[in-house]
Amino acid sequence: MKRMPTALVKTWLFLLKSTDPKLARQKFIAYQKIKKLFGSADLAQLYFERDKDNDIEVVII
Repeated sequence: MKRMPTALVKTWLFLLKSTDPKLARQKFIAYQKIKKLFGSADLAQLYFERDKDNDIEVVII
């Protein structure tokens, strides 16, 4: 997978948590991007946290 900028991933995660109806379209697009690139918001969150802290090891079973 091509390396994604963590600021972009953080923005997508912010949009997913937003309840502002004005951001509904952006929220949908962010959800599609996360689903396509990571599979779920949880994995996107792990990607973001791992980049922040290089000591975190992510193992998918």
